[in-house]
Amino acid sequence: MLKPSRKILRKEIKSDPLLDTFEKIENHFDNNKKNLVNILIIFLVLIVGSVVFLNNKKESILESNSALGAALVAYSNLDYENAKFQFESVSASYDGTDSELIANYFLGKIAYEQNRFNDSEIFLTDFLENAENPMLVCGAIKLLVNILFDNKDFSKSFEILDKAKKFKLNRVSELELKLLEISAFLKINDFKNARNEIENILLIKNLPSHVKIKVDELAGML
Repeated sequence: MLKPSRKILRKEIKSDPLLDTFEKIENHFDNNKKNLVNILIIFLVLIVGSVVFLNNKKESILESNSALGAALVAYSNLDYENAKFQFESVSASYDGTDSELIANYFLGKIAYEQNRFNDSEIFLTDFLENAENPMLVCGAIKLLVNILFDNKDFSKSFEILDKAKKFKLNRVSELELKLLEISAFLKINDFKNARNEIENILLIKNLPSHVKIKVDELAGML
């Protein structure tokens, strides 16, 4: 008669590290199932939220660019009232976008052309303070400096011109702003600095014709 086999107790099985690891993971999951599910839900919500945000942002950029394009068409057709209305709509509806900044520039330009210099200064200053791209920066500075010249606020004009330093402007824009700086020196009777800047410009080879004409004009004022 065969002797019945002895029941093997779990503690007598030789420990297997891999099995122990899986067992610990399983036990951990069972004990923390609720927390892990909550973490998974939060993770999924973040992913979905990010996708929705990016899609909405992309859609907002497309909409703002389209609205800005319509305003620019009206401006190019000299329909300033219509353009003004559309630029105002872009500025109000798409806060924090490049389209808002560009709209503010053109609102400042339209106000300048309509002799509403206080409004123009507000829009152009906002544009200049928030702009990161050098596009339109030279134009904004020139308009602001002209407004300050009319107000006899020559010291502030130097501050505005100094703001150009944070942008990488092209050579022609830099020269045009340098001419404005010379004009500012002449207005405060600082002939020494005006003369030095004129001499520096004349040392530059292949000056654009309009710059050469203007610098000769300024030199004749010394």
